[in-house]
Amino acid sequence: MKKILSILLLLPLVVSAQNKGFEEKAAKIDTYVNALLSDWNIPGLALIIVRKDQVLYAKGYGFRDLENKIPATETTLFPIASNTKLFTATLATQLAYEGKLSLDAPVKQYLPEVNFYNPELNFKVSMRDLLSHRTGLPSYDGIWLNASFKRKELLSKISFMKPSLGFREGYIYNNNMYTLAGLAIEAVSGKSWEENVQERIFKPLEMNSSGFTGVGSRPDNHSLSYFEAEGTGKLTARTFLAQSELLAPAGNIYSSMVDMSKWLILQVNGGKFKGKQVIAASAVEETKIPNAISDKRGRYDELSNAIYSMGRSLQSYKGTKMISHTGSIDGFYSNLSYLPKDSIALFIVHNAVSAGSLRSVMNLPLIDILQNREITDWSARYRKDYLEAQERNKKTVDEINASQVKNTLPSHLALAYTGRFSHPVYGEILIGLKNNDLQLQYRSLNATLHHWHYDQFITMDDGRGFPDMRISFLTNDKGEIDCISTRPFGDPLTEFVRVK
Repeated sequence: MKKILSILLLLPLVVSAQNKGFEEKAAKIDTYVNALLSDWNIPGLALIIVRKDQVLYAKGYGFRDLENKIPATETTLFPIASNTKLFTATLATQLAYEGKLSLDAPVKQYLPEVNFYNPELNFKVSMRDLLSHRTGLPSYDGIWLNASFKRKELLSKISFMKPSLGFREGYIYNNNMYTLAGLAIEAVSGKSWEENVQERIFKPLEMNSSGFTGVGSRPDNHSLSYFEAEGTGKLTARTFLAQSELLAPAGNIYSSMVDMSKWLILQVNGGKFKGKQVIAASAVEETKIPNAISDKRGRYDELSNAIYSMGRSLQSYKGTKMISHTGSIDGFYSNLSYLPKDSIALFIVHNAVSAGSLRSVMNLPLIDILQNREITDWSARYRKDYLEAQERNKKTVDEINASQVKNTLPSHLALAYTGRFSHPVYGEILIGLKNNDLQLQYRSLNATLHHWHYDQFITMDDGRGFPDMRISFLTNDKGEIDCISTRPFGDPLTEFVRVK
């Protein structure tokens, strides 16, 4: 009943806006979105646009479930991925406004048990540093990706993360630092990050359909995501989930366009919703303060260099100030944009891996339409880049295949490779034996290891969207297999040591 009521409340706003001259823009938006779906083989997409405290447009396109032809609508639930970060940053700035933490004090003040790689980071890293990606620590996404670790276990892993830049020397996007900020929020509030989001944001904004991936069962109206089976172009539902409890403060919220409209209205109205001050205006403004240059190159004339604040980036597009952030997780890609001068905000999300690169620019033609400007064909630009990247990837794969040394054999019998191999940051890899084939178990990945050459083995795509892994077995001075060398989900080359 609540969902039906939400839709009924929304529809008059859309119709009213269209009666005041929005029909032409709505038609252009539909034309643009339908072209995206066709050109990029996107199964489903949804968007919401608000101005001041009104919904201008809300619509779903295509399908949330392709096989069963279930359409995407404004009530379909999509992961918003890294657009979760603004929720975490807002909690932090609100707690700072309430005097419960300082954005600029060392985070060890709230998490004494955390230790960074060196003393300088221990003494200096603040919440602001964590939330603006300027600690100098590389991403280490292999830590959280598909992990079974509990969130607090991250604290014991931080000390192993070696900086690749000096402190505040530059910008390196880091999901783990947002999880660390979430832990600090939990420490000063005495409540879980999820409880803070639920009580301080979801409940007062009446975001009744929104939730957290991994908490409870997956809602029935949650969208599926799709990838193109290699070489076929056929869309296949993705079953591999990168999201984990560890990631939550950096990217685990799911929501609908109905619910996201309320979050956008709060942003446009300085923390107010339905006349009530849900978040302090100064706390909202704090998230917009520039902290780190995130794009120094500036590839396109229409876009300025980007500066990261906390949970969002500041940039100008064709001379218009734009505050935005993208999201990418498990085949879902989103963009949240806010135009302060026009009091307009929008959110757009789709469910196709092949169109992932579009997340950075799929908002821009919508902004062109809303501002009555000539529409720049960002889709064509990025489609060209995508096809060129596909060609490069194909050449890379061909080069890797050509590097295989044919007709080699492993140095040991199959049983010698089995066992448990551990790393203090990335956890355990189990190697077993089934029908004389080596089997790899790493987190939720269970796969057969295929011999590549010498003591190197690989997993192969099984059509479910699981990432491939390349495993090298290493020996000790006695010639015994005692280590595995691999790149955990694309992270730097890491050695897992046999557990005796």
